[in-house]
Amino acid sequence: MKLKPGLFNLLVIALITAALSGCQLFQAAKFTYANATSTHKWLSNSNTTQIPFTLVSDLIIVPVSINGSEPLNFVFDTGAAATVILESNDTHSLELKSDTKLDISGGGESFQSIANVVPNINVTLGDIELIEQTIIHLPVSSVPFFKDRDSVFFDGIIGYDFLKRFAIKVDYDKAIITLSEQTDYAKAEIEHDKSWHPLPISIEGGMSYVSVDAQLSTKQVTPLKLLIDTGFSGTFEIVQAQHENYLAPYYPSRIQGLNGYSTVHVSNSKSLSLGRYSKNNVPVLFNMSSNKDVENSELLGNQFLKHFNIIFDYRNEQLFIKPNQNFDRPINLDKSGLRLMPHKLGAIVNDVSAKTGADNLGLKTGDIITSYNGKKITPEGFSTLTSTLASNLQRIKLCWLSNSTEICDDLVLASRLKQ
Repeated sequence: MKLKPGLFNLLVIALITAALSGCQLFQAAKFTYANATSTHKWLSNSNTTQIPFTLVSDLIIVPVSINGSEPLNFVFDTGAAATVILESNDTHSLELKSDTKLDISGGGESFQSIANVVPNINVTLGDIELIEQTIIHLPVSSVPFFKDRDSVFFDGIIGYDFLKRFAIKVDYDKAIITLSEQTDYAKAEIEHDKSWHPLPISIEGGMSYVSVDAQLSTKQVTPLKLLIDTGFSGTFEIVQAQHENYLAPYYPSRIQGLNGYSTVHVSNSKSLSLGRYSKNNVPVLFNMSSNKDVENSELLGNQFLKHFNIIFDYRNEQLFIKPNQNFDRPINLDKSGLRLMPHKLGAIVNDVSAKTGADNLGLKTGDIITSYNGKKITPEGFSTLTSTLASNLQRIKLCWLSNSTEICDDLVLASRLKQ
């Protein structure tokens, strides 16, 4: 299971909860209003467009053009309120003229994150162009979990401010997203294929939530209301303070956000049910933070969602799901002790847990894994690497770069769960 931090979610929370000055509050309100009233146009007459996507680190990556640029790789993120551009190798040459800056670090933090607010941006996805959008631009220096531009593996984020305008079908089997402004699109899809299962969702504060049932560690079923977040590459995350009686055997880990590290406990739920469909032994992250700001950020992530094909009908506050060809594939816990992110050269080590196979091997933060079992690591193959690190294999052979020196050795895999 990947413990990649929800940058997209954290950014939205930071914009809402940071201790902004009066001027910054005005700018944030202006930013929100400008996007709510911006217009879009169709570049074709069909009012429906299909966009191919790839899965990288269990995130949906779609091609997006900014002000007529060559296609850039954006995360399709239902859990982000705003569209974001990151400083990357492909975006640093864009002419982005900021009219203000926001300190989104929060009070009392040692790391300062500055976001640039950039108006008058045209965003094109498929045959849709969003006109004069105000976006957030994040320099790489403001994102602590990206070491440099080579470690920024996507160029930006398409958020709810764009997506809410359309009915959306995510077909994980075909790796195609359909966006439609036809008022009866969802209804027509359901009538054509009766296997779709409807679920109510609630739209709160520009975010969509769905109810699930989780069997965390006992026979008791716990109802949860989770944010539907395709920009979260895990399965589901809940706040430990609200579910303190349910923590099963776990292993400690940590995730890095805009304001530093936070502790999580990783465990296995007995089952997680979405509507009438249930999967057994689904990993769960218990967020151990006592910060009240995280209480409303319990998440349902893409590592779970990708086992379904999905239709988002925001206008009628409904979600339609049906199991896809991946539904029966198990989701296993990590056995390596590595927290990785895609990198230009392979997979960069963001953290190594103590007393694990990775720790015993001498891997350290900043090392770049280039291959495993003789296979070169690519962005598209990154999820296969992390699945291998959670597999039933006893060991795998890794090659990595440490201070520009190549090292190859066997990594021992073992369960990390403890009472």
